[in-house]
Amino acid sequence: MEFTCEHHFKATVDQVLAMYRDPEYIPSKYRELGLRDIEIVSRTVDDKHFQVLCRFKRKSSIEVPKMAHKFIGSADWVQAQQTDRWDIASRSGRLDVVIEPLKSITSIRCQMQLEATPTGAVNRMRWTVDCSVPLIGGTLAKFIAQDIQRKSEQDGLVAQQLLAARS
Repeated sequence: MEFTCEHHFKATVDQVLAMYRDPEYIPSKYRELGLRDIEIVSRTVDDKHFQVLCRFKRKSSIEVPKMAHKFIGSADWVQAQQTDRWDIASRSGRLDVVIEPLKSITSIRCQMQLEATPTGAVNRMRWTVDCSVPLIGGTLAKFIAQDIQRKSEQDGLVAQQLLAARS
């Protein structure tokens, strides 16, 4: 399952990248989004690249189909891990997301491109969600993609607020 989304900013590309590199950005954003048990596992930054690995618990934004309970359980909160990687020169990034109960059967990744716009900057995201379970893999991938799409708008709004607070 593939889909796209965008986060728009009233700031320059360099200002957005500086926010993404800030060690407080991800924990602050995730707290605002209502995530729990947020832990930065590793963070590496140099002049050309940066990478952040974070673990957290997140609640689904849509009702989990009963057939999915076999794979993810019926708990309201799900343990997840996300790795954000950015190449500063190309302004391109990648997200890799692991949902703990589904890690052996799913692949969730996002290619990102940060671009200048007449009013600031936009992060263009191309998501790919795959699930290898025979017969119901497409349904599970669609469920996960819908959850990501619903959360993406709020994620973008919180990122905009955090960037505005930096100014």
